[in-house]
Amino acid sequence: MESFGQSLSSNQIDFTTGAVWLAASLLCGGGAGSLSALKLAGKDIGNELALMMGSVFGAVAAVPGILVGLIVLKFI
Repeated sequence: MESFGQSLSSNQIDFTTGAVWLAASLLCGGGAGSLSALKLAGKDIGNELALMMGSVFGAVAAVPGILVGLIVLKFI
């Protein structure tokens, strides 16, 4: 039986590794969305509102792509 770190780095996709990759994509998508929204709309709507909206919309855009990618990798 493989350890969690080995199954995370290998091509074995199960529920726990999928959950970890999904959580990582939420963090990365939210961070990237908030930083880009701050750069694009920080002066217009305010920095705090731009950060909040960007983190939500960044995660909304990242999670479906990661889910589709994990499903495809599971069946390859």
